[in-house]
Amino acid sequence: MKQSDQLATLFAHAIWRLDPDAGSLRVQMYRQLRDAVTEGRVAPGTVLPSTRDLAAVLGVSRSTVVEALDQLRMEGYLVTRQGAATRIAALDPIHLNNVAKRPTATEQHWEQADGSPTLGVQHWLQDDPPTPVTIRAFRPGLPDIRAFPAQVWATHLGRRARQPASHDLSYVGHAGVSSLREQIVRHIAETRHVVARPEQVIVLPSAQTAFDVAMRCTLREGDTAWVEDPGYPGIRTLLRAHKARIEPVPVDVEGLCPAGQRSRPRLIYLTPSHQYPTGTMLSLARRLELLEVARAHGAVIIEDDFDSEFQAHGQPVASLQGLDRNGVVMYVGTFSKSLAPGLRIAYLVVPPAYVGLAETIVSGTGIGVSIHVQLAMADFMAYGELRRHIHRMNVEYSKRLRTLHRILSGAGYELILPSKLLGGLQLCIGLPEPLIDLDVVSELQSRGLVALPLSALCHGQEWRGRQGLLLGVGLVPTDEVEPAARTLCAALEQCSETVARRAARRARRTPQ
Repeated sequence: MKQSDQLATLFAHAIWRLDPDAGSLRVQMYRQLRDAVTEGRVAPGTVLPSTRDLAAVLGVSRSTVVEALDQLRMEGYLVTRQGAATRIAALDPIHLNNVAKRPTATEQHWEQADGSPTLGVQHWLQDDPPTPVTIRAFRPGLPDIRAFPAQVWATHLGRRARQPASHDLSYVGHAGVSSLREQIVRHIAETRHVVARPEQVIVLPSAQTAFDVAMRCTLREGDTAWVEDPGYPGIRTLLRAHKARIEPVPVDVEGLCPAGQRSRPRLIYLTPSHQYPTGTMLSLARRLELLEVARAHGAVIIEDDFDSEFQAHGQPVASLQGLDRNGVVMYVGTFSKSLAPGLRIAYLVVPPAYVGLAETIVSGTGIGVSIHVQLAMADFMAYGELRRHIHRMNVEYSKRLRTLHRILSGAGYELILPSKLLGGLQLCIGLPEPLIDLDVVSELQSRGLVALPLSALCHGQEWRGRQGLLLGVGLVPTDEVEPAARTLCAALEQCSETVARRAARRARRTPQ
């Protein structure tokens, strides 16, 4: 046996135990090597055998091996260089030690939050108010509602409404009917690598409700909450209502940057797979670092996974929750972006120690989702309708994003952070000085276009004053993206010319 074959055999047998009856072989390969890295069972710098040798030893296709390793490379577990072998990435062993063990529910503890007085109106200022859809291009935050599979959905909903089981209409299952919880766990385990049991899933009317329940589980008045800057404005509404101390933490090309933060957070809000609004991905090193920060300070991380099912390249990036071994991540998902916000279905996946408290909060506040809608969604997922719809729309959204990006970059407008266009429903571009994004938004409205000014999402010192536009493609038909993008570029050019003329007039008035 050649030496390369021997090395491949030794490496494969040390890392993988593949079971053809246990689901996707690619997913098994990905998870088992990822766990070996995070648990320290394979040393940093270890050279991987060739994909051809590994495929031969494991008895799988080479494409299966390549796809699994590509996913691990994209997420930072592997390092590849031109003309060199693939190696295990060098990760901080301190951080790795703290994700090596997943405790049982009995090893975790939570504290019941103290009751708080009625909050005044000043605590409920709306940072992200809902507005009617009057202009499609390029409104962010909404999927293609016209593509919603209404006929199929109506079939499932009508059947459940006409023939409900007797127990379905009782108070049992107030936190989510078992069939939907099971389908959600199956879906997010397959697509997002979330590790959970059905009883950890709390079904709720919206992601915003899920954030609120998570905060009720963890926050006391005066607690510090880290939020991304720039970031999703709706989270500030809830944190203010809970009388938390909001601390904006700057985002860079690797995501939220905790370095230099001196405060002790009780809650950390993240959009790690597709940061809102910059679109960057939280690097593996930062993921491990933030998990350690949360563990060390007794904090909880809210992982908002709002639109990462839509990926422009390859498989969706794995969730942060899948790396959590200390029960510090609460994962929030929603069908608002994958289907439509009007369905009013989202879910919160809590660590085992928080299940009882979360269910008590949901029962005590009376928040929930209609049983008929839950059962219809469970059927919709079980029949594969959600998976097919996501696949179909992912193709469409990727086309739209690439077209918009091509037109904008061709005109000299680049992404706000120098990162790869990952996917999702929107992108964020920077504006050159001296353009002001609020002025640009007004000009766009006069031309029948809409955008969200980046400056409205910035609160900390490092991002304050940055100018940019958040542009969504969900509501724009694919064949309308290019002409709308060219109109956008023309509006930006007009704004630049207007600013230049004003500057020239001011210069002429200035005495020499």
